[in-house]
Amino acid sequence: MSGGGAGTIDYVLATGLRCNDRVVSLTAAASPVEVFYHLGMNRVHYVPQHGFLYFVNSAHFPVREIIHQVFKGAQCTPDIEQLYLDEHGYYKAAQRLTLENKPDETLAMAVLVALRMKDIKISMALAPSIEPKHSTQAPK
Repeated sequence: MSGGGAGTIDYVLATGLRCNDRVVSLTAAASPVEVFYHLGMNRVHYVPQHGFLYFVNSAHFPVREIIHQVFKGAQCTPDIEQLYLDEHGYYKAAQRLTLENKPDETLAMAVLVALRMKDIKISMALAPSIEPKHSTQAPK
């Protein structure tokens, strides 16, 4: 299976790279780059204050596919944005699902439950909330 730019990553290595017991203590004010640093192929980060779910996709933990399945069941389309480490859009970082414009938290909870059922760990932002420090969107 392909692991992206690093080449092929086998299942044994992928299992060793999983971030199992690491504690993540980020506030809702953490920048997307700070969040990216704490993600792993089996860890997502949810910021309920902003309605954001940050994740990286992997062949071993297809988070994006799980999200699409949940949204398909709800008959809507997910708003997933690719974030970057640099302002020019050369270095991809995390992806961000926006859940803030939904009528209630039912869809967010459905996504989180589906991820947990696939053995994906979820960290949640701590309050209080202020706007993220800077944007990491690629220029248009």
